[in-house]
Amino acid sequence: MNSGIKIRLLLLILTLCFIGTAITIKESVTNKEILDIDTKSLNDYVAKQEKKVDRLFKDSLLLKTFKNYDQYPIAVYQAFERYKNDEKVYLFLFKDHEPKMWSTHLFVPITDQGFLEKSNFVQDDNRSYVVRKKTIGNISILAYILVKPYTNNNNPYLNSSLRRNFFDTRNIDIASYTDTVAIKNIYSNEGSYLFSVKLKDGDHENIYTILQFFCWLLAWIALLIFFNSLCLHMAKTKRAWWAIALLAGVFILVKFADLKWNLLSENATFAIFDSRNYAYNSFFPNIWSVLSTTILILWLILFIYSIRKELNFDKIKSIRFFKLPIAIAFVLSIYLSFAFLYDIAGTLITHSNNIYFDFTKLVDLHFLSWVDLGIVGMGILALNIYIDLVLFILKKLELKPTQLLNIQLASVIFVILIISIYIEKNSLVNLLLALIILIKSFGEKYFDRHILTNYIAVLILWAIISTITHARFYQERDLIDMKILLNNLQSEDDLNAVSLFSDIESGISNDKELKHLFNISLPNTNTEGINDFIKKKYFSGYLSKYEFKAYYYDQNNIPLNPNSQNRINEYREKVINKSIKVTQNFYRASAELGTHEYFSIIPVTIDQNRIVNVIINLSNKDFSYTVPYPEILTDMRINNSQYYNKGEYSIALYKGGSLVTQFGKYTYENNLRGLKGAPGQYIEVLDRDSYLHMAYVANTFSTYIISKQKPSFWDYVATTSFLFLVFFMIFMIFHYAASFYIFLKNTKLTFRNLKYQFYKIINKIQYSTRIQTSIISSVILAILISAVISYISINKQLYNNNRNSKERFIIELGKRLENMLTSTEEIPNEDQLTNILKTLSETISKDFNLYSKSGKLLYSSQRRIYDLELFSTFINPAALKNLSLLKKSETIEDERIGTFQFETSYATIRDKDYSTLAYIGIPNFSLQKEENINKNLLLNTIVNIYSLIIIGFGFYATFVANSVTNPLSIISKKISQLRLGQPNEPLFWQRNDEIGTLIKEYNLMIIKLEDYANKIKDTERESTWREMAQQIAHEIKNPLTPMKLGIQQLRRSYKDDDPKFPDRFNKFSTSFIEQIDALTQIASEFSHFAKFPTTVMENINIVEKITKSISVYNNTPNVSIRLINNADQKTLIVKADGNELLRTFNNLIKNAIEGGYGRKNMKIEISIERYSDKFVKIDVKDNGYGIPAAMKDKIFQINFTTKSSGNGLGLVLVKKTIEASNGQIYFETMEGEGTTFHILLPLQQIES
Repeated sequence: MNSGIKIRLLLLILTLCFIGTAITIKESVTNKEILDIDTKSLNDYVAKQEKKVDRLFKDSLLLKTFKNYDQYPIAVYQAFERYKNDEKVYLFLFKDHEPKMWSTHLFVPITDQGFLEKSNFVQDDNRSYVVRKKTIGNISILAYILVKPYTNNNNPYLNSSLRRNFFDTRNIDIASYTDTVAIKNIYSNEGSYLFSVKLKDGDHENIYTILQFFCWLLAWIALLIFFNSLCLHMAKTKRAWWAIALLAGVFILVKFADLKWNLLSENATFAIFDSRNYAYNSFFPNIWSVLSTTILILWLILFIYSIRKELNFDKIKSIRFFKLPIAIAFVLSIYLSFAFLYDIAGTLITHSNNIYFDFTKLVDLHFLSWVDLGIVGMGILALNIYIDLVLFILKKLELKPTQLLNIQLASVIFVILIISIYIEKNSLVNLLLALIILIKSFGEKYFDRHILTNYIAVLILWAIISTITHARFYQERDLIDMKILLNNLQSEDDLNAVSLFSDIESGISNDKELKHLFNISLPNTNTEGINDFIKKKYFSGYLSKYEFKAYYYDQNNIPLNPNSQNRINEYREKVINKSIKVTQNFYRASAELGTHEYFSIIPVTIDQNRIVNVIINLSNKDFSYTVPYPEILTDMRINNSQYYNKGEYSIALYKGGSLVTQFGKYTYENNLRGLKGAPGQYIEVLDRDSYLHMAYVANTFSTYIISKQKPSFWDYVATTSFLFLVFFMIFMIFHYAASFYIFLKNTKLTFRNLKYQFYKIINKIQYSTRIQTSIISSVILAILISAVISYISINKQLYNNNRNSKERFIIELGKRLENMLTSTEEIPNEDQLTNILKTLSETISKDFNLYSKSGKLLYSSQRRIYDLELFSTFINPAALKNLSLLKKSETIEDERIGTFQFETSYATIRDKDYSTLAYIGIPNFSLQKEENINKNLLLNTIVNIYSLIIIGFGFYATFVANSVTNPLSIISKKISQLRLGQPNEPLFWQRNDEIGTLIKEYNLMIIKLEDYANKIKDTERESTWREMAQQIAHEIKNPLTPMKLGIQQLRRSYKDDDPKFPDRFNKFSTSFIEQIDALTQIASEFSHFAKFPTTVMENINIVEKITKSISVYNNTPNVSIRLINNADQKTLIVKADGNELLRTFNNLIKNAIEGGYGRKNMKIEISIERYSDKFVKIDVKDNGYGIPAAMKDKIFQINFTTKSSGNGLGLVLVKKTIEASNGQIYFETMEGEGTTFHILLPLQQIES
C-alpha cells in the first residue's frame, strides 16, 4: 500500500470520526445537561463574587474609612472605583438610609432598607443582582453583584449577547414563580436560596454546540481533501477530465447537503448564518452560503489549474474547424463568470440588512462587511486564475497570436452588444476585463521584464471594475432606501411612536404623582403645570418632534380649564368615524400625506368618585425635530434607518406643482417641472446633477422628492484605493501561501534540507526583483509607520480639540446661567432652575440634565432614559467627585450604557456667593457618530494618499530596477554571445560610473579575447595542418613504397630481358593506376576539406534532401532504409548549404551501412519530428555493431575512423555542416545493438 492510499484512507477515517462525534454530541447533550452546565457556571460566578464581598466586609481599615466618609471622601471614591473596575462589585454608601456615595450611576438604590445582613436577590425591570449589606452604626454599605444586565430590552446596544465583563447567561434566564418545570436553584455561599434559573427558548450555544459545529466543519474539510487527493491521483493516471467531473460533482453534492440539512448553521449562532443579515434566494439564504460557494469554486479552479498539464486536447486539435468555436466558448465563459461573480457580489449590497458597504467610511464597516469584502476578493482571485487557465487552454490549442487577439476582440464586442441590447449595464467594466485578458495574454511575451508592473496594473483594473460595480449596486440600494423613506413619509404610522404609546398610556393612567396633582388642585386645576409635567415626563426625547396639546375633563365631561373650549365631543366623533385605533387608548387621525397625527383619551382614576379624562393630541413637525433622538432608545425590531440617515437625504413636498416645504442640504426649485407620472408611481431622476433624486407622485396634487448626493470623484478614488489595497493583500497572501505549500510539498521536513531549500530559493531571486522588493518594502514600511503615527496623532488632536470645544461650551453655558441667576436678588429654587434650563434646551437644541447639589436628577430633556431605568437618577460619581470635592468648574466624563458610549459635560451652577446651587450635565449621545465621521475622513485621506504613493512607487521601483539591471542584462547578453574567432561588438556607455567601468572592462576583454582567439586559431591551424600533413604523408607513403618496389622490379626485369616482363608490366601498371587513384582521392578529399568554409546558406526542405539521400542507397543489397515523418508535414524548411546537407546524410547513411557490414538484414530508420515550434529533430538509427566505448570521445576528431579504409574526415564534415546551420548533433550507441545519430536544426518556416 503506497503513501497516497494511506493518506486517503486516513482522511476517510477522519471524516467518519468527525461525523460520528458530531452525531454523538447532538444525541447525548440534552437541554438538561446544558441547564446543569450553565447553572453550575452561574453558581460558581456568584460564589466567587460573594467571597470578594466577604473579604471587603472583613477589612476593618476600609470599613473605618467608609464610616468616616465625610472626612475621607477621596479614599472612599478610590475604593469604590477599585472594586468596580477590578472586582466587578458595585458599592453604595448610605447614611440614615439615604445614598451618599455610589460607585456607578447606572443603578443606584434609593434606600438600604429592606436588605438583610446576608445575600439578597433583587430583580427590577432591567437588571438582576445579588446584594450584600454591611451596617456600621448609622452607615450602611450595599455591595451589588450584577447577575444579568438589561433584561427584556430590544436595543442592540443593550442586547444581552453583547454584554461584556459579566457572567454569560445567553442560554439561561431568571425563572419566575410560575415556572415549575426544568428549573435550577442558585444558592449563596451561606446556603440560602437566592433565585432560580430556566433554559431560554430556541437554540442554545455552549461548548458542546461549538464543538459539534467544528466537528461538522472538519468533517466537510476532510471529506473534500479526500476527494481532492483521489481526483489528483486520477489526473496523474491520464483521467484528468473524469477527475474534474468527479470533484465538481462532489462539490455540488456538498453544497446541496449544506442547503438541505443545514448541518453547520443549526449548530452555530454566528452572524454569517443569520438570514436577517442577508438573504437572496433559496440557493443563497445567508452569507455563509455565498462564502462556501465562493470557496468551493475557488477550490475547483485551483484544482483544474494544478492539473492543467494533464489535460489532453488532441481530439480538439485534430478537428481543424473545431478549435476556433471552442476557443471562443472559453473566452466567453470568462465574461459569463465575471457577470455571475459581480451579480452575486451586488446582492451582498442590495439584499443585506444593516450592513454598510460605504468604503469611504471605514470605521463604520461592520464585521460582515469585511466578510463580504473577503468573498469578493476570493471571487476575483478565482476569476483571475480562471483567466490564466483559459489562456493556457488556448495555448494548448496552438492558436496563432493573431487568432487569439481576434477571438478576444470578437468576444468583447459580442458581450457589449448583448449588454447594450438586452441588459442595462455598464459596458466599461467588460472593456476593462478585456484589457486584463490582453495583459495576461501578451504581457508575459512582450513585457516579460515588467512582471511587477503587469501585476499591479491588473490589480488596479480589478479595483476600478469593483468600484464601478460597487457604485452601480450601491445606487440601487440607495434607490431602494429612498423608496422606503418615501413610503415612511406617506405611511400611516410612525412605528417608533406607536411602540412608545403603550408604555405612555399605562404610565399616565397609573401615575401616582399625576393623580396627586389632580387631587390637590381639583376642581381649579392648573392645567399648564399638568401639561409641563406630562410633557416633561412622557413626551420628551423622540416624541418631542410632535407638537403636544392636552385637554382635561372631569367625569361629567366639563373642562378643568374654564377658559378652554370643550372639544371632547369632537374627539369622540373622531374615534367613531375618522380614526384608527393603534393601541388601547391611542388613535391615528386622518392627516395630510407625510404627516402623522395621533390622539388619545386616557381616563385617570383619582378616587372612587372622581375620574379625569386626559385628551392628548400629537401632530408631527414635518421632517425634523428639535433634539436628536438617542440611538440607545431605539428598538431593534423596528427599522430605524430613516432616522439615523436623515442627514444624508434632502426632502421636498410639492403641491400643485409649487414647493411647499423642503428639508436638507439640497436646494429645490420653487416650481416642479419635467416630472410627470401617475398617482402612486415612483420616478427615478439619475442624471440631473450631482444628486440622486427620486420622486413619488402621491396623487394628482401632491408630489414628494427625496434626494441624496452622489459620490464625488474623490469618493471613487478612495474606494478604488481601498479596494486595491485589499485585493493586493489577498493576492499576496494567496501567492505566498501557494509558494509555501509547493515548497513543503517538494521538500523533506528536516532543518538542514529546509535551510538548503531556503537559500536555494533566495539565490534564484533575480537582482531586479531584489531591487524592486527592497524599494517597495522600504516604502511600504515607511508609509505604514508614518500612517499609523499620523492617524494616532491627528486623531488625538481632533479628540482634544473636540473636548476643548465642549469644555468651552459648558463653561460659557454655566456663566450664562449664573448671570441669569445673579440678576435677581432672590436665591432661585430648583423649580426656577428647571424652567430656565427647559427654555435653554429649546433654544440651543441640546440635551440637558439638571442635578441637585446632592447629585439627584431634577430635570432631563431625555427623560425616557431614566424612565426605562437605563440610568439611575443620580449623577456620575466621577463628575460629582470632580465638581464637589475637587471644586472643578467643569469636567467631561466618558459614559457607557451597555455598548453605547458617549460623553457628558458637567458644570457647577453657583450663586453670587459662589455657593453650589446645582449641577448641569450635557450628554453628547452622538459622540460615536462624530468620532466616526472624523476617523472616516482621516482614514480616507490616509488611504487615498498612501495607496497612490504605494502604486506610484511600485511603478517607480520597476523603473529603477529596470534602469539598473538593463545595462547588466545587455552585458549578460553580450557575454553569452561571445564567440572565439568571430567579431564581437563592443558596448558604448556615456557615464563614468560603476556600469561604465564594467563596460570598459568588457570592451578590454573583447580585445584581449580577439587576440587570444587569433593566437588559438594560428595554433590550431598550425596543429591541424601539421596533423593533416602527417596524415597525408602517411597516406601517400603507403602507395609510394609498393610503387617504388614495383618500378625497381620492372627495371630489373627489363634489364634482364625477362620473358615475363609484359605480364609483369601489365600487372604493375594496373596496381600503379589503383595507387595513383588512391592518391587522387586523398588529394580531392583534402582539397574539399580546405574549401569547406565557403558555404552557401539557403532555405532547404529537409524532407526532400533526406528523401534524395535515401534514394542513392535504397538499392544496396541486404539493406532496408525507412523514412518516418512524425511531423505530418511534407515541407520543413531549414537554412543550410544544400550540397553539404545532402553530403551529410549520404555520409551518415554510408557509415551506417558500412558499420553493419556482415549483417544479413541491415535496417536503417530515419525519423523526422518537430522538437518544438522552433526546431526539427532528425534521428538516423541503425542496427549495426555500435561504437566501442573507448572510441566514443574521438568519433568527431580529424583522421579518426572505425573502418579499415577511409581518411577520417566524413563525420568531421558532418559536424561542421550541422553547426554551420546553427544546429546540434550528438549520438547514442549500444555495442552489438546499433547507433543513433540525433540532429537538431532550427526551422525557418512551417507549412502544412
